[in-house]
Amino acid sequence: EDAPDFRVNPQVVPFLTSDRAQGYDENFRQEEFRLQNRWAQAGTKRLGLYDYLYGGGFLVPRIHTRLLAENLRHARRAGFTDYYAEVNPNWGLDGPMPWLAAQLLQDPEQSAGQLLDEYYRRYFKAAAEPMRRFFELCEERWMGQPGPPYWLKHYRNESQAILFPTEICRQLRGLLDQAETRATEETVHQRVKLVSGAFGVTERFVAFKEARDSVARTVLVPGADWRAALSALRVYLSARREFIHYTTNLQQAEPLAVAPFGWDDYLKNDPMADVLLAVQAVATAKGEETAADAMLQSWKEPLVNGLWQSLMAASSKQEKELLRNSALAGPLQPPRRIAGLEYGVALPEEWASRVEPVQYHRAELLESGGTRVLRISGSKDTSVSQWDPVGGAGLHVAGVSVRGHVSPGTIVSLTFAWLDGHEQHLGFKALRLPDGEWPDWVTLQQAGLAPTGAVWVGMGLRVQNQVAGDWIEARDFHLQAS
Repeated sequence: EDAPDFRVNPQVVPFLTSDRAQGYDENFRQEEFRLQNRWAQAGTKRLGLYDYLYGGGFLVPRIHTRLLAENLRHARRAGFTDYYAEVNPNWGLDGPMPWLAAQLLQDPEQSAGQLLDEYYRRYFKAAAEPMRRFFELCEERWMGQPGPPYWLKHYRNESQAILFPTEICRQLRGLLDQAETRATEETVHQRVKLVSGAFGVTERFVAFKEARDSVARTVLVPGADWRAALSALRVYLSARREFIHYTTNLQQAEPLAVAPFGWDDYLKNDPMADVLLAVQAVATAKGEETAADAMLQSWKEPLVNGLWQSLMAASSKQEKELLRNSALAGPLQPPRRIAGLEYGVALPEEWASRVEPVQYHRAELLESGGTRVLRISGSKDTSVSQWDPVGGAGLHVAGVSVRGHVSPGTIVSLTFAWLDGHEQHLGFKALRLPDGEWPDWVTLQQAGLAPTGAVWVGMGLRVQNQVAGDWIEARDFHLQAS
């Protein structure tokens, strides 16, 4: 919040909260310094900084030592007296960050460079040089990231993987290999091993994310080759297993290496159903459904084969549309408003919505060729959804057609979920539109069998973290049971 236009009671101790890791953007950094100066003139005796030095919520190194030092130095000179940080560290990935913060809080005028010299020299000893290069390259990746800043960018978001593509991971792994060779003392060897093990999570997470993007993009291309799609799906499933297996074992062996995290943050975006639906459609159109079936059967993948058999069985049954008013037709209900802010979208009464209000958010229904199209831009977090009674024990398929511009970090996803009779969740999946330009309509689809006890099935569209230039349009919502 900006400083008020009145003098603050001196007994109040304001803490200025900001995600100062976004200072990779020069405008953000300078505005943060100006904001500190304005609060320093607000009339209080004490002032505090509140930081987010995560850590938890990231599976990649989030190193920004220079920003940390600059902010603490500037704040102290402006008159700030107190400090609080949420750290929740990945001890194997965060490297010098918590230690450097502890040293600078004693005296922010100390040279961060000299302190880091001491850190690498005393902590990694003979392995100091490659370990310093490792963390400096990690910091370069954070500070050189593309796109505008926003609050906790990439936090609990698979988009963080774009900062450490496979080629960069190879360079960083080479530095860790050098460090392990130079670490002659057992204590130092264990310290390097902790970093190496944690970075193994980063490597596998990145490989998994890249494989998932590859298969998701493959089936969104018109006329996709079904054999290529299945090959990409197999690579994705293998990378997914390796990411889970390695990380689970590391968490048991080295619980401090990577902070506990929610697996759903990184696994809920699952393109498997979308791929199999596309493969079935293309293979059937070409009269090659038997060949596709034979290839899938040879994999002996229970999850894949189970869903594939459900798709095959459903193809001979009549589909029933479960959505009420799937075309978004008819009069619109005004969104919920609180204190002059809109917490929803104007939609027909059959549809629900939720909006985290921000001043630049826009959501509206447009008329296009006799069809209503939902357009969303400037969204921090917007969702439109509908729950309907489960349509029997058979396969349920949800889908929506979308087009737009999606920046890295922006989330556009089809959601698909189940509730029991007490409205408790029984399962949730999503399918995310990969970042990039999507000028033509593409269809996102999810599918599954109703779990035991399911009474309600729901689908929706969720849009998060849009930045300037981002937009998404959606139409042709469907939720069918067979």
